[in-house]
Amino acid sequence: MHIFNDLYRDDFLLDDDEDFSTELFEENEAVALEDLLHLVQEYGEGHESDLRPGHFTSDEDALVWGLSVLCETKLGRDLAFDARFEDWSIEVDDIDSNHHIIDSQLRILILPRFAVSAAQLSKSQPERAQFLLELARGLRGIWHSMTNIRENKDLTADDQILWERFRRLDHDVCALRMAWDLRTQGLGGLWRQVIASDLGDFAVICSEIWDQSRENEDELPLYGFTHLVPHWLKDEKLLNSIDSKTLDGMDARLQRSRADVCGPVQISASDVMTLSTLPAEGSYLAPLARTILYAVDFRVIPDPVNEAHLRQILEDCDQIRTSPLVFSDSELEKKIFPNRVDTIA
Repeated sequence: MHIFNDLYRDDFLLDDDEDFSTELFEENEAVALEDLLHLVQEYGEGHESDLRPGHFTSDEDALVWGLSVLCETKLGRDLAFDARFEDWSIEVDDIDSNHHIIDSQLRILILPRFAVSAAQLSKSQPERAQFLLELARGLRGIWHSMTNIRENKDLTADDQILWERFRRLDHDVCALRMAWDLRTQGLGGLWRQVIASDLGDFAVICSEIWDQSRENEDELPLYGFTHLVPHWLKDEKLLNSIDSKTLDGMDARLQRSRADVCGPVQISASDVMTLSTLPAEGSYLAPLARTILYAVDFRVIPDPVNEAHLRQILEDCDQIRTSPLVFSDSELEKKIFPNRVDTIA
């Protein structure tokens, strides 16, 4: 990995009448991250507010603005610079789920716009905040792809749920750290929007720990992320949201094939440490990897609806559909299929 922390001037923010010109790009196409970062350098004149209303004429304008803000933070710069040297691109599209998509094969990050158009996005402070946070999560998702984070489909159902919790936890703390770093630089618009969101309670805890970590860096290394993990894993609101998304994905695979729903593999401590490795820092979950893997408290599904959904998926996976072969000799059939259970297809 190549890390460069000094390529940019101090501020890269959008003023009321500022307009990033990206006419060289076709609309709704992926743009190379390296080209976007060049535009960040070209148009990055300093201003006072990270969420001040501006004017975007295209999705690329929004990307340049978003990157310019996030590159004000060390973590944002580290993630963006590494992706830049691995030939990644970013695209903005209409995504109903409001979650980014990573295409590892094509090396494309696809972001939701959170608005019907780039112009509308530029006028709404809450939507601009959502866009920034998801861009931050997306940069972290690129890092995970480059560091070969494992997929979840071959994991047991229980471990799939836990693994997706870990992944979302990591995305959230990285995005919140960037927002907090901006706040400490006097750019508090994004942090105020975070406090008003579903992440608000967790963000307050983050702020307390990160304030303490600045005073006691030897006691709280790696941004104090390690101390935040149990708090996120006990926030029922956050757990319910990601569990629902995970189960919907399992259910969608079940409709295609029972064999794609889950497997026999369990998460290893090395998987957890790879997931939680920060650029130039190391793994913040190294001290907790085995604890959070085997602690029963972190495997509880607090929402009864999600729990019922999981039970239904497991029941459907256990069903063995009737074989298309027809046996006239029932004794022969029992010998060939001793564990066969006939069910309605």
